[in-house]
Amino acid sequence: MPVFAARMYDNLTSVKGVNWGFAEISDFVTKDMEQGRLLDVGTGPGRLLYEVHKKNPKIELYGLDISAGMLDVARQNLQGIQVDLQVGNITKTDYNNEYFDCIVSSGSFYNWDKPVEALNEIYRILKSGSKAYIFESHKDYDKNLFRSRLKANLKGYNPLRKTLSKFFLKRQLRMTYTIQEMHEIIKQTRFRDNYSITKLDLGNLPVYVRVEMEKK
Repeated sequence: MPVFAARMYDNLTSVKGVNWGFAEISDFVTKDMEQGRLLDVGTGPGRLLYEVHKKNPKIELYGLDISAGMLDVARQNLQGIQVDLQVGNITKTDYNNEYFDCIVSSGSFYNWDKPVEALNEIYRILKSGSKAYIFESHKDYDKNLFRSRLKANLKGYNPLRKTLSKFFLKRQLRMTYTIQEMHEIIKQTRFRDNYSITKLDLGNLPVYVRVEMEKK
């Protein structure tokens, strides 16, 4: 993705609900993490890393994304914050075994071309006794509740921003997995015996789950 397109995406999706969601994810992943290395897979423009740093600047931040353009935007958004950003695919990385204390991904899992291989790579680079979290949309949501919540979230924005924000989110919801499909993927990985999937609201939208996976 070219830098101008990445910057446009960052701007058009920077709405209240999305920003609340990143703040809520950062609250969750930092509540028991005083220090250590955290990897954000599919970091995009770096909003989650920014929120994590706000909550706990002692955490060492790493971001991985397949788009060099997105990482250029992330570097701009994270100016003044020490962060290791790498272009790459989570299916195969250069990180050492058991390198990270926490691994998180938000809103990118549905785009992974080889999710089983990717989760096994996360298992490899995650420290024993540590957890990885995937925050992702799913198809098993209440459509009426979703429409009313989305309308509330976009109140006050101009018509173009409303239209494009709806477009990006609805496109994602068409492409994402059902919860059963997520179970079927994870059961093929090394996390198969140590994971849970929990429905939750993020940014006031009832379309998300938290996948919590532990490396024993």
